[in-house]
Amino acid sequence: MYSSLSSHTIIYNSAALVGMLSRGGGGETLRGGGGGRFGGGKPTFLRYNGGVKVFSSSSSSSGKKFCFARTQVVASLFSSSSSSSATTKPKTALVPIANGSEEMETTVIVDVLRRAGCRVTVASCEDELTCRMSRDVQITADCTMRDLRKKKRGETTNFDDAKSSFDAIVVPGGMPGAERLAKCDILDELLKKQSEEKKVIAAMCAAPAVVLLAKGLLATCEASEATAHPAFDLGEAYAKDKKKRVCYSKSDGGHVVITSQGPGTAIEFALALVKELCGEEKRKEVAGPMCVPEDVLLG
Repeated sequence: MYSSLSSHTIIYNSAALVGMLSRGGGGETLRGGGGGRFGGGKPTFLRYNGGVKVFSSSSSSSGKKFCFARTQVVASLFSSSSSSSATTKPKTALVPIANGSEEMETTVIVDVLRRAGCRVTVASCEDELTCRMSRDVQITADCTMRDLRKKKRGETTNFDDAKSSFDAIVVPGGMPGAERLAKCDILDELLKKQSEEKKVIAAMCAAPAVVLLAKGLLATCEASEATAHPAFDLGEAYAKDKKKRVCYSKSDGGHVVITSQGPGTAIEFALALVKELCGEEKRKEVAGPMCVPEDVLLG
């Protein structure tokens, strides 16, 4: 968590700092989360607006006073693992939902991706943030699909790239949720944009048929294999994949499409997304504490 530079100077990694700094009249004193002032020459952790502090303990007998100096810390002062984790940009994913979307699939997708460190945005295709899912569970989204657009003088215009650019768009199933998502013009535009940029497109349950197939995205992305809920037909081209729980397709052109069957395959599906976005080691790291069966990890 920190590197000792001398007997009195310590540089703290901001990721490990936990406490609160309060300013005093003639200098700065350290107050800890447990109450009272820290002293005694022991290393004391603090938070400074997500930054780093360098300090040396004073020679006063009380041992409670510290002299602080703000500094910028070069990455090389920390271990390579700390530097890497601090500079790695998290992967992002959009999970659109609507009234009638499948709640188990939605929750598992969002949960597993967030366990992997992905930044997941749940966006409602409805006018309201809260959607009533297929089994009457209510889920409140982070934003509406309209919020992903820029606004000018009260009018909605083109997409805000800062809000609408995602490494993956993941469409849950459920009926009539999938039908409502298919009718969402904003999602339609985002999926086309995702395809053009050759970023990950994923869907499960009814969505591979009702959304991806209906919009021609399976053909556009040259998906070599795809699956969906057994109640939905993806056509002769994908008949061979009908019983597969999860299908992964990467075309020669670089398009990645991941599809799956339903609630019972949601964890496998989400872990396949983790592998694609974050790598195999991260998939195993996430799956272990979830007690996912070994045969799923080998799949």
